[in-house]
Amino acid sequence: MIGKKYNFGIIGAGRMGARWASVLKMYGQASLRAVADQNLPGAKELADQFKNCRVFSDPRQLLKIKDIDAVVIAVPHKFLAPLSIEVLKAGKHVLSEKPAGVSSRELAEAVKTAKKRRLSYMVGFNHRFHPGYLLAKKIIKTKKIGDILFIRARYGFGGRLGYEKEWRMNKNFSGGGELLDQGVHMIDLCRMFLGNFHKVCGLAENLYWNSSVDDNAFLILKNKQNQIASIHVSWTNWDPIHNFEIYGTLGYIRIEGLGNAPHSYGKEKLTLGLRSKNYFDAPKEKEFLCGADRNQSLLKELQEFISSIREKRVPRPSGEDGYQALKIVEKIYKK
Repeated sequence: MIGKKYNFGIIGAGRMGARWASVLKMYGQASLRAVADQNLPGAKELADQFKNCRVFSDPRQLLKIKDIDAVVIAVPHKFLAPLSIEVLKAGKHVLSEKPAGVSSRELAEAVKTAKKRRLSYMVGFNHRFHPGYLLAKKIIKTKKIGDILFIRARYGFGGRLGYEKEWRMNKNFSGGGELLDQGVHMIDLCRMFLGNFHKVCGLAENLYWNSSVDDNAFLILKNKQNQIASIHVSWTNWDPIHNFEIYGTLGYIRIEGLGNAPHSYGKEKLTLGLRSKNYFDAPKEKEFLCGADRNQSLLKELQEFISSIREKRVPRPSGEDGYQALKIVEKIYKK
């Protein structure tokens, strides 16, 4: 039914859990019924913003609420896949924050569980839903830039005071460093435009932060159509950057900024450039300013998730997309 209102639970009351709570409040066809977090005061603070929203320190208690349809999981990387599997086995749909786990093996199990129980399992690659990337997809379909030749992507910021003490720098919780953090976003975006890659090479290095995980990663990816993507993600980009360039036979698309995202990536805009016929003259460019509300990408992601539940289909991005991204991450980490 189109008019059905879906009841949600949130596991993880940190920064992303709070953002998801705000998005659920924005969306008329969803309501937040319960929040679970080991930090009970934090969970209560989040739940108090909603009517009749219960609080638990143990997520298993949340899963006992029969009328909860779906659960958003926003916890450190190590716990994402085990919790996703447990929630799916309880018969509830799952929207997991990226990277959805720390190994492709555990994501394969989650995907298998969702398929067996005919449940939606979505991975939170919300950058797909940013206006710049949605517009890029439309432009590429028109063939204005011709056939894609290569993608060049950069994403990074400079951390913050005490960053080396946060859970992302602890491999026991994060499973990896910048490659597994912002890197999976860029891998997913490259896969969205170019599909799967059969050749993967790169480096994941610790260059600055006092940590056992990587703070910079450099990747070269190639698909069977000989299209190439190069990616650099960094926790030492003192001037924060989000830049994604798609070069085709007739022109290019450049996406810069992430709206009101943290770390001051700048205003989100897309530039469409068309090469001159003689290749020598300056290309003709047209600039498109994109939306500034960073929660809009999460709202569109939520809409896709609920649509997949209603239509009984696989969401995009799916658990399989998370699995493919992690397969690439693992190839870099094993080098």
